[in-house]
Amino acid sequence: MRGVDLLRYRFDFDVTFSALAMNADGTIYHRYGGRDHRSPDQWLTRPSFARFLRSGLMGHAAHVPSSTPGIPVEPLKIEDIPAFAKRDKGECVHCHSVFPALYEEALAENTWQPDDMWWYPPPARIGIDLARDEQRRITAVAEGSPAGKAGLLPGDELRRVGPYAIATASDLMEALNEAAAGGARLEVGFVRAGEDEQTELVLTEGWKRGDPLSFSWRPFKWGLLPAPGFGGPPMPPAEKRERGLATDVFAFRITYMVTWGENKRFGQEARRAGLREGDVVVSIGGETDFASVDHFHSWWRLTRKVGETVHLVVLRGEKRLEIDVKVIE
Repeated sequence: MRGVDLLRYRFDFDVTFSALAMNADGTIYHRYGGRDHRSPDQWLTRPSFARFLRSGLMGHAAHVPSSTPGIPVEPLKIEDIPAFAKRDKGECVHCHSVFPALYEEALAENTWQPDDMWWYPPPARIGIDLARDEQRRITAVAEGSPAGKAGLLPGDELRRVGPYAIATASDLMEALNEAAAGGARLEVGFVRAGEDEQTELVLTEGWKRGDPLSFSWRPFKWGLLPAPGFGGPPMPPAEKRERGLATDVFAFRITYMVTWGENKRFGQEARRAGLREGDVVVSIGGETDFASVDHFHSWWRLTRKVGETVHLVVLRGEKRLEIDVKVIE
């Protein structure tokens, strides 16, 4: 991402893959890519990419050049952000470094708001799911959700949300990203049974906020505090059976404790509490149904408060131990 104008090339910088169909004047016709917690390639299929390219060509054919180009006068590059420059070692800059740099800069300028972390809300945030190959088509609508209240139904095909033409899930996530976290009303154009229809999404304050699972896939989580100070890989099913655990239960083995660097205090606190490398964690704060180790890390950072303790159940050899770890700043 070194040298890339972050204002001109806007997309979810945490993604596995992203593509923009755009004009040289800065107009972005459509976006492609993105993901959610289900899979890194949730929105990446050959049929959907072909549809994205066709939609980009159609957008270009209909494009009317603007007398005021959409390219920002002053570009914003990651190497120009002071918070990032402090860490920059002149190496390759990955996409997932962008959000942490923007986050640290907002903290330094005292402009950060808790809702700011919920970048690029997935379709589920408004209560819908989309077909992977035909990403305009709604496949599910949650009852009582903003989409449900707006009257959207499975089978409807999105055409426009707010000012954004919709051809992909990424287009929808861009429209939602630009909507205000404090509440918004978005006009929705869609096709039902071959007829053009319209409705309105009413989004109330806090609508962008998700849960630890929906946030768990983002690399950005590693920069959030408080941290547990320990981690490791999930336990393989065969090893679970050897330990007398059901293969579908959550368990991971501690292979590292962060007792070095600027966050060493978290690992030191976990070690003080009695945790050790090699311990198998089977319950955290009474929770046993984490979907992944990433889910556990996201849960700790988003839900635990400084000063409280987290009760862990771990296996050490033949022993079953209960250990309380204090959440520190």
